[in-house]
Amino acid sequence: LWNQITCENESKWSSVEGTRNQYNWGCDNAFNYAKQHKFTYKFHALVWGAQYPGWLPNLTPKDRYAAIVKWFDAVKKKYNTLPMIDVVNEAIGMHQQGNPMMKETLGGGGKTGYDWLIKAFEMAYERFPNSILIYNDYNSIRWDIDNYITLVRTLRDADAPIDAYGNQSHDVNDISASELKSALKKQQD
Repeated sequence: LWNQITCENESKWSSVEGTRNQYNWGCDNAFNYAKQHKFTYKFHALVWGAQYPGWLPNLTPKDRYAAIVKWFDAVKKKYNTLPMIDVVNEAIGMHQQGNPMMKETLGGGGKTGYDWLIKAFEMAYERFPNSILIYNDYNSIRWDIDNYITLVRTLRDADAPIDAYGNQSHDVNDISASELKSALKKQQD
């Protein structure tokens, strides 16, 4: 969708609730602009192991879980409906420093290895059943393609309420047409 607005940082949990129980909805400007101009607004992101509030790691896993539930509820209360949501961002290979903490908080790997992501999608679906729920990652058309495909297929096969996956196209300015075509074909198979 070319007529879409996605905030880079303003809707991430660390930006919205940097101080516990105090909300700064800097994403309102983009949300309202999208609404005014009939653009699609995509909320980015509910769970990410890189930009979460600094106070979160100091909590017990049980209290972190309660804080995540409260965060999801705060987003629901603020926006009620959202067309698109990046539910989880960049969980491949645990390359974000907070992913192990998020994984532990949301129930661990479980039988699929990705049960924590399934839980995040279920929580999002409970609040936003009419939204397009997205798993998003960093340049998965060039790096970690197989792991990315495995993750998305695992979520799909476990009946997680995932509707789409997003691909941040960082550093693809030098990708060849054949390399891009091959990566896209691999993701379709």
